[in-house]
Amino acid sequence: MEFKTVFDENINDYSDYVDGDVAENMQRLYYRGIAGHDPDDNSLLTLLIWELKSAEDAEKTSAEFKWLYTADPSYISSLLDGYHKEALITEVKKTFFEDPSLDKESENALSGCGFTVKAVEGRNIDVTVDECRRLPLAIRNAPPYVQSIGKLDDYEFYQGIMNILFKDDDPALEDIAYLPKTWYEPTVSCYTKTDGKVTGLLLVHKCPSGILTPVMLFAVGSDARINLVEMMRFSIRQAAETYSADTVIRIFRRNRSVKALSGKLFPGKKGEPAIAGVRAEKEQV
Repeated sequence: MEFKTVFDENINDYSDYVDGDVAENMQRLYYRGIAGHDPDDNSLLTLLIWELKSAEDAEKTSAEFKWLYTADPSYISSLLDGYHKEALITEVKKTFFEDPSLDKESENALSGCGFTVKAVEGRNIDVTVDECRRLPLAIRNAPPYVQSIGKLDDYEFYQGIMNILFKDDDPALEDIAYLPKTWYEPTVSCYTKTDGKVTGLLLVHKCPSGILTPVMLFAVGSDARINLVEMMRFSIRQAAETYSADTVIRIFRRNRSVKALSGKLFPGKKGEPAIAGVRAEKEQV
């Protein structure tokens, strides 16, 4: 098997094998990928995309698999050998994944390569614009001081990002300071200002599939709690005006606070059954 690096400039070569919502992330700072090809005819045998986590801290750096394709599960062992070499270059200490579509053969192959695997409830939950519109939160309009980020110039936007990151030491996107303003849906994403400075942001990304994914909800200052509620109210009502009722909003329940909020808003909503795995990355002797 011959390996090729997968990156932004060649990801379209693999468009038949990678979900578009994953592929678009190859332009981002911490995404990496490799593809294993048959040395005889250059056909694709297997492909892996992962995201580095805590990449700025060599003691804590980990990696999360975002996409795994294989023409046959028997290729997974060779693929992971190639991945392991790349992981050591970036000082990855731990690799993990959560996959709702992993077949049993691939699960066994990953287990045989050192992953501890188990069945879990997926961290994502999907709701629709219509479900959000019917929340009590969305009955009335948000106050006029909440506005879409499309009304911010780039300088104000990035000043707001940095102002919030000064307080938020665990953002959902580790590369949020590097992403362009155009990464975010401009109508549903919104902000609040205090004394001329952006002090609250609710940022939503629109995936190529049309799925809306909230990626930041944070506010600072004495009115932070009120502003969080008003930004959610604004975003929901904007989504209801802009998108069809069946448009999917995918909520990533990445920590306890997001899980608690989503549980309060959408009680009973469950994530898809998935297979999760983790292994330590060690130097090979």
